[in-house]
Amino acid sequence: MSASGKPDSLRRMQARALALLALAVLLFGVALWQGQEGLWAWVGAFAEAAIVGALADWFAVVALFRHPLGLPIPHTAIIPRNKARLADKLAAFVRDQFLETEAIVGLVRRLDPAGSVAVWLQKKENAELLGRHLLVVMQEALHFVDDIRVRDALRETLRRQLGQINVAQVAGEILDTLTREHRHQELLEDGIQRLSRWLDQGETRQDIAATIREVLKRAYPTLFAWMGAVVDPAVFCQNLAENLVSASNKLLQEIAADPEHPRRHAFAGWVDEFIQRLKHDPRFRERAERWKGEILDHPALHDYVNGLWDDLQGWLAADLERPDSRIHQRLVAGAGDLGAFLVEHEPLRAAVNEHLEQGVRRLAEPLREGAARHIADTIHAWRDEDLVRQMEWSVGTDLQYIRINGTLVGGLIGLGIHAAVLAAAFLH
Repeated sequence: MSASGKPDSLRRMQARALALLALAVLLFGVALWQGQEGLWAWVGAFAEAAIVGALADWFAVVALFRHPLGLPIPHTAIIPRNKARLADKLAAFVRDQFLETEAIVGLVRRLDPAGSVAVWLQKKENAELLGRHLLVVMQEALHFVDDIRVRDALRETLRRQLGQINVAQVAGEILDTLTREHRHQELLEDGIQRLSRWLDQGETRQDIAATIREVLKRAYPTLFAWMGAVVDPAVFCQNLAENLVSASNKLLQEIAADPEHPRRHAFAGWVDEFIQRLKHDPRFRERAERWKGEILDHPALHDYVNGLWDDLQGWLAADLERPDSRIHQRLVAGAGDLGAFLVEHEPLRAAVNEHLEQGVRRLAEPLREGAARHIADTIHAWRDEDLVRQMEWSVGTDLQYIRINGTLVGGLIGLGIHAAVLAAAFLH
């Protein structure tokens, strides 16, 4: 690269073309000095035509990039004058020839991404490499999320999103969905059966009897003392518990066996009324929103969530820093298992490739248009002098050969014309 920034190869070729032109001028001058007699006539004819060819090709090369000698000659400075059209044509060429949708889909199909990934992951060193890269990503993600600014932003965003949720309305819609087609009656029946089985257990009956005895002893001590003189309180309470359980079970079985039982209708009515209140009662909604705000603003909740995150973050950070990180081992093992699974299941590989092709087909059109616009906008944004300089530095070296060839070809044409003139004069 020269001091001006111009590539050395371009500078050398320009110097050679100019030197060849200077040599042609020198030869023409010597030929004139010799009177263009004899051999010098041939030299003069060659040199004169070479000068014309060199100047013509110099003009053609320079006219591509700028106005020759700074003169606004028509149809010169072709590249900067047509920059906008060149940008659009180049963008369209790249879009249509390199980013054509079916061509990209065909490339994906030939590459067989699922098969290639499967074979690649089968090698232990590749699974290790992927595991290391994923480990770095996890570490950076952990450091990012641990930033106090990020944590505050996440907390505020989460609280704002939760604050926008209408708890009562959402709960009502969920319950409405759960009760369609009498699903809540099925839940009620299942609950009845579970309660009945629980009541039938001996331990449950004993617990009920003990509770009855404690209640009677505490609430009615005089009656309990008098009853002890007549009957064993333990036997009495046990019999009472047995009767209560039997009566309760009888009622529960009647409700379970009769779809039209009044208690079922009462339950359905209560559920419907509760759902409607959740969805439409302003007072209930206001109460639910107040509860939600109290929960979200409660310091204990914040401390609990922060403690959970700190514990999780500490464990993850400590494990990721260890040479024998369990997470890293699982990542490597998972990568290898994925490769083996893909190798063994050809239908899965076919499905992965098919969905990739479909995704590429859907995305290719907007992406190719976006790429074309990016190319065109980038070239449009270039300054004319920058575009000219880059293009001249890229192809200018080869263009200097045009000047050199023009000089030599022009000289040969001059010799041909001189020979033709001599032949015509001899024939006459």
